[in-house]
Amino acid sequence: MSDDLMERFDEVEEETEQTEETSEETNSESVDTESTDSKSSTASTRSRSQYPMYLSEELQEELDDRFNKFNARRELNDEKQVEKHKHFLEGLIRSALDSDEFKEYIEKELKR
Repeated sequence: MSDDLMERFDEVEEETEQTEETSEETNSESVDTESTDSKSSTASTRSRSQYPMYLSEELQEELDDRFNKFNARRELNDEKQVEKHKHFLEGLIRSALDSDEFKEYIEKELKR
């Protein structure tokens, strides 16, 4: 990857972190006005119930990298940014659960 593109990804990552912080502050102020239905895809992230996932550091880094690149591509295409938990991770989990290869991945992890 070119140095210019890597710098662009770094800038987007910094902007994403700043946007997430600002978004968290805004969401904490607006939680009272939103639906408290934790299953609703339109509910704020903070109004949803938490479900802990224990992931290796390697997998956490890969997830963060994919999320940042995903949003960087969207920004380069002048598209709206996605929220990490509300959009990206939920979409990732849904796609995995719907995948025909899901069982194969579980079996591979079992053998590790």
